[in-house]
Order: sequence, then structure tokens, then C-alpha cells
Amino acid sequence: MAYYWSTESEYSVPYLEEEKQMYSENIYGNNGQVLRAAAAPIVNIDRTSISLAPVVPYFPHLNMRTVQISSFSDAFDPEVDLIGMIVYGYNGQSNFYLNGKQYTAGDILIKRVDAINYIQADTMHKKLFKWFFGQDLDFLFVGGGFAYQNGTWQHHSFSFNTNQDFYHDNHREMHPEEQELLGGALTLLYINHRWLINPYLSVQEILSFGNWSTLFDESPNFISIPII
Repeated sequence: MAYYWSTESEYSVPYLEEEKQMYSENIYGNNGQVLRAAAAPIVNIDRTSISLAPVVPYFPHLNMRTVQISSFSDAFDPEVDLIGMIVYGYNGQSNFYLNGKQYTAGDILIKRVDAINYIQADTMHKKLFKWFFGQDLDFLFVGGGFAYQNGTWQHHSFSFNTNQDFYHDNHREMHPEEQELLGGALTLLYINHRWLINPYLSVQEILSFGNWSTLFDESPNFISIPII
């Protein structure tokens, strides 16, 4: 079954925020530890795909089996600041068309900050979105934002990670599962320039080789894995 929502959706922003507050509260165990946070990506049992659950009930899950670095990305340069995003979906669909072009969950775009700074928008991630999709960011888009700044990788984004969509809670940091997936994609595919030969990598391959979220904890003097 396909799901579609008009841009004139009955879910206004105030209503959406009420729904998100209702359904995005953490679930606590007897010892007070958080058992599960709403909107956290779910890794399936054989670790071949990741599903992003909606905050609001009755919306479809967004599913991802591969990641792929967009050919419009800029190559990694450890001396240059970068801004990036990973696409999860749009208008409730994991595969979608926007302004005549097709996109899919797992698409990753990374650009030099100085290459898109001229775009008219109030944050760098909004500039990146507008440069890539040809329109302003709206609540129908679901994605994750990250950056490479002053020699370190960061997984914070007010524009994407707290976007008023149907899948995010209101935390600017990526969830641990997102960090693991993205850290693996950056380490195994992007930093070593492997994406210039083959831009695709399966979720299973990334999740089969340990926890890559440590990329976001490393010092600027990290060691990248060579091209396989």
C-alpha cells in the first residue's frame, strides 16, 4: 500500500508538535534507564536493513537496505569543512521523486561548505537541501544531518535532526543506530574515496564489521581505511 500526503496536509505544525510530544516520550524501565526512544531507527534481526519508525501512529516505516554517496558530492579533504545529509524519505516514501529526479533512502550528499555558502537559507543544512533538491526544506522531508568541521566529524543538525516531520523526536543529535550506519558509510566508502569507484554499500556490510559510531568521537588525527 502506498501512502501520500498533500503539502496542504491537515497535520498543521502545532498539531504535529502535540502528536510528537504525546508519542515521543521515552519508555523507562524499573531502574530508571531509557529502554527505547521514539523515532529511533530499528535494525532488523539479520541486520540487512534499517527501518525508521514514525513518531505519529499509522504512518509507514521508511526502509533502507543500502547507502550510496551521491555523484554530486565533493571528495574528502581533511583540511576542508564539509556539510552532509543522509536521506530517509519524503512524503512517507522511501523511494520518491522530487522536482523530476528520483531519490531513495540511503542517499548521502556531502559538499564543501564554501561551495554552497552562497545559497539563501538560514542554516548550512538548509542551504545543502536547497542546493540539492531545488526547494526550501519542508516537514515532508526526513533525513539526518552531519558535518566535518575543524578536523572532526559531527552528527548534530537543528535543521534535519529536529525537523518538524513525522519521524524525528526533538533531539539534535543522531540516534546511536544512525551514528553507527553513517560512521560506517563515511569510513568504508567516503573518506577512502572508494565511492568514486563504486558509490554503493549495503547496510548489512556496514553493520557486520563492528560499531562505526566511534568515528564521531575520534580526534582530527583519525586513520582512514584504504580502498578495498
